[in-house]
Amino acid sequence: MTPPSSRRFGIRRRLLLAFILLTVGMGGVMIGAGLVAYERLGRHLLEVNARPVMRLLMDAEERAFYAEDHGRRVLYWGSDLAEGMDLDFLVGKQVPSAWQALSDGLHLLDNGASFVLLATRDGLRYSLSGSTGAFRSLRAETIRIFLLCVGVGLVAASLLGIVLSRRLSGSLTELTHAVERGEQPGSLPVLPQEALNDEVGVLARAIAARERDLVRYMQRESFFTGDVSHELRTPLTVLQGGLEVLELRLAALEGGEALMPVLQRLQRTVLDMSDMVRSLLLLARRPEDIVPESLDVAALVRELCGGDENIRQEGAASVMTVGDEGLARIIFKNLLDNARKYAEDGKVLVSVEDGLFRIRNKGHIPEHLDVFARGVRAPHPIGAPTPVGSGLGLSLALRACEQMGWIIRQENVADREAVFTVRFPSEQPEHAI
Repeated sequence: MTPPSSRRFGIRRRLLLAFILLTVGMGGVMIGAGLVAYERLGRHLLEVNARPVMRLLMDAEERAFYAEDHGRRVLYWGSDLAEGMDLDFLVGKQVPSAWQALSDGLHLLDNGASFVLLATRDGLRYSLSGSTGAFRSLRAETIRIFLLCVGVGLVAASLLGIVLSRRLSGSLTELTHAVERGEQPGSLPVLPQEALNDEVGVLARAIAARERDLVRYMQRESFFTGDVSHELRTPLTVLQGGLEVLELRLAALEGGEALMPVLQRLQRTVLDMSDMVRSLLLLARRPEDIVPESLDVAALVRELCGGDENIRQEGAASVMTVGDEGLARIIFKNLLDNARKYAEDGKVLVSVEDGLFRIRNKGHIPEHLDVFARGVRAPHPIGAPTPVGSGLGLSLALRACEQMGWIIRQENVADREAVFTVRFPSEQPEHAI
C-alpha cells in the first residue's frame, strides 16, 4: 500500500490545484472580457465626444466659405479652430487617399495611439484626426489593475484552497491513514468516521463491515484447516503403522511379493498426505507468527533430490539464508516434483547460488497459462502419459514464498525450456536464530 508521503496528487492537493486553476481561469476570462468592454466603451466615448467637435468644425467651414463669397476679410475656417484644439481638420481633397477608402465613423490608428473621424456632407468628405491622449495610457493602467486583481485573487484562492481542502478532505484523509495502518486483516483500528452522515461515513462503514467479514472468513478458514489437519494426523499415523506391519507380514507370506507394488503405492500416498497436512498447517499460520531461523538452502535441496540420477545439481555447496524450514521444504519439494513430472526428457537441472534458486527442465509452458493458480497444470507432450497431480503444488509453493517474503517466478527460455526461480535473502537479519 502506498504511504501518504509518496502521494503526489492527493485529494488535498487536487482541491488546492482546482482552486488555483479556477482563479487563473476566471482571471483570464475577466481580463479578456474587461479589455473587450474597455475597447468598445473607449471607442464609444471617444466617438461621442469627437462628433460634436466634428459638426462644429464642419459648420465653421461652411460659414467661412460663404463669408469669403461675400467679401468678408475676417474668416474662421474649421482648420483654424481645430488647430487651437491640437486636432487636424481636413476637407475634400485634403483628406489622404488611404482615409478616403474608409467608411464614415471613428477609426483607431497606430495601435490606438491616434484616431480619425470621417464624415460626408453634401458630397464633401471631412476628416478630424488627433491623438487619443490618455486613452492609450488608461488602457495600460487598466491591464495592470486587472493583473493585480488576478494576483490578489490567486493568493486568496490559494489560502482559501488550503483551508477548505483540509476541512473538506480531513475526514477522508484520516480514514485513508487508518486503513493504511491496518496492514493485516483484523488490525484495522476503530474508525470514528463511521458516525458521519456523508459519503465518507458510508465508505467508513463499508470498509469496517468488509474488514469484519474478512476477519471472520479468515478465522473460519484457519479453524477449518487446523481442525481438519489435526483430525487427519491420527488416522494417517495409524495407516502408516498398519502399512509397516502389513509390509512385514507380506514379506513373510508366500506370494506376498506380488502385492508389494500395491503396498508401496499405498505407503507413498499416505506419505504424500502426511506432507500435505503438514503443509496446510504451516500455510495456515500468519506471516508474523513465523520465527526466522538459519537455513542452508543447498543442503536442503540436496536432501530433497535424494540422489536422483536424473537431477543434475550445480552451484555452491552451502548457501545460507533465513526462513522457516518447513515452508522452504514445501517450496523446493513442490518445484522438484513439478519438474520431474513435466520434463520431456526426464532431466532436471538445479542450481543454487547466493540468494537464488533456479530449476529448469525441457518443456514449454504457454505464455497465457498461470501455473501458480490453484488447479492449473501445464500441458504435457502428445503421446506422453498424463502427469499425476492435482495442480496444487505450485500454488502451495507460491503461498509459502509469500509467507516468508520470498519471490518466485516462472519464465520460458530458448530451446523450449521452462525455468522457475526463487529469490531469497542472502544475509541473515539480527533477529535470526
